[in-house]
Amino acid sequence: MTTLSLLPPPPAMALHAEGVALNFSKVVIPIDRRQAPYYHFRILAGTRDVGHINLRIGKSEHVLRVVGHVGYGIRKRYRGKHYALLACQALAPFARTIAPEVIVTCDPENHASRRTLERLTGARRGQTVSVPPSDPHYRRGAR
Repeated sequence: MTTLSLLPPPPAMALHAEGVALNFSKVVIPIDRRQAPYYHFRILAGTRDVGHINLRIGKSEHVLRVVGHVGYGIRKRYRGKHYALLACQALAPFARTIAPEVIVTCDPENHASRRTLERLTGARRGQTVSVPPSDPHYRRGAR
């Protein structure tokens, strides 16, 4: 049995929140076993592809301490329009079918992402942790 066969099936239809739709793109099984498999979605605003959002599955140290279950990226020309927030809201019902709680993290220096999380959770600031030297993101410069 492969890791892919153990994952819940992806949503059959696009996920929606006010002004955005998430279209399932693929499941990614990373080669580095410290990283978690994830569902990859394209974020659409109307017909425009404005970015992506990922839902990581599992409770590895990498997920719990560093990257969290949710990761997103918005194309530069579409930033400042709350697409990341809307994408998180659209993803939430599917995420809840997999886990009752998810961890969402951001680089504390990324002010836009930090504001997105504040709007999403209502929290002003969560816990700040150091990236362990053994984590794949440490090699990319995250501390």
